[in-house]
Amino acid sequence: MQKLLLFLFLLVSIAAHANPKVESREYKLMLKADLFQYNTEAENVGSFLDNAKVTVEAAINGDATGRESLEKVRDVTFYDTHGTCQLNEVGYIFRERIENEASEVTLKFRSPDRYISHFEDLSAASPKADTKFEADIGISSASPFKVVYGHSNTVPNKRTINKMGDINHHFTGFNNGYGFSDDTELSPVGGLTIREHVYKGREIDLGSTKAKISVTLWYNGIPTDHQNPVLAEVSFKYKDKSANYTKQVVNNAKASFDALQSLTHWINPDSKTKTKWVYDFDSSFCS
Repeated sequence: MQKLLLFLFLLVSIAAHANPKVESREYKLMLKADLFQYNTEAENVGSFLDNAKVTVEAAINGDATGRESLEKVRDVTFYDTHGTCQLNEVGYIFRERIENEASEVTLKFRSPDRYISHFEDLSAASPKADTKFEADIGISSASPFKVVYGHSNTVPNKRTINKMGDINHHFTGFNNGYGFSDDTELSPVGGLTIREHVYKGREIDLGSTKAKISVTLWYNGIPTDHQNPVLAEVSFKYKDKSANYTKQVVNNAKASFDALQSLTHWINPDSKTKTKWVYDFDSSFCS
C-alpha cells in the first residue's frame, strides 16, 4: 500500500512539473496617453470605461459592472546594472513599488515558453512572499494575440536598493541560480521614478468567473495641472489556482479583448509596453 501511495505521489509530482498551471491570465492593451490629463484623469478614465462597457457587453452578451475608483498611487522604479543591464539580458526585471511609505520589491522572469518561465527558481526567504505564474496577453505589430509567461515573486522590503546583494538577500533561488556578486551596483533604469495611478472597480462577467479591470496611468515624476501621463494601459485579469478555465470563460475573455481592440479612438496599437518604455527611455543606459 505504501509503495502504491509513493508511486501515485510521484506521478502527481511529475505531472505538476510537466504541465505548469497558469494561475491567472491578464490581457493588456496600451491606450493613447494624450487622451488623459492629471487634472481630469478620473473623468477621462470613466469615459473610456463607459465606452468599453458598451462594446464588451455587446461582444459577450453579458455584463460589465461596477464603478471605478483610484485604488493605488505609488512610485515605481526598475533597477538594473548600468551599461550592461545584466538582469534584462537573462530575462528578468526587478522593480520596487512604494505606497504610503511602504516598499515592496518584485523579481519577475518572462518568456514566451511556458515551461522555461515556470522552471525559473523565484523562491524567497520572506514568509510573506507572493509567488505568481501567469500569462500576460497583449498585441504586437505582427499579432493581435501575443502571450508571454511571467513567473514572479513579491516581498516586503526595508532595504535601500543599490546593489545586487539586495536581490540576492530577498530571492534565494535567483542567488543560487545566477550567482551575481552582491557588490554589483544597481541603478534606476533610465534614471526614472514613475508615479503610478491605478483605477479599479469594474468587472467583466465571463461566465463562471469575473475578470477585474484596471486602468493604469504612468507619469514621469509627480504630475501637476494639465500634465499627460507618459503611458496609459487597460488590463483585465481572471484567476484560478487550479487553472480549470472553462470554454465559456476563455472564449468570453478573447471576445472582450477583441472588443477592446476595436476602440480605435482609445487604443494605441503602436505604443511600447510599460517595461519596454522604461528600458528604452535612455538609450545609453544598457550600453
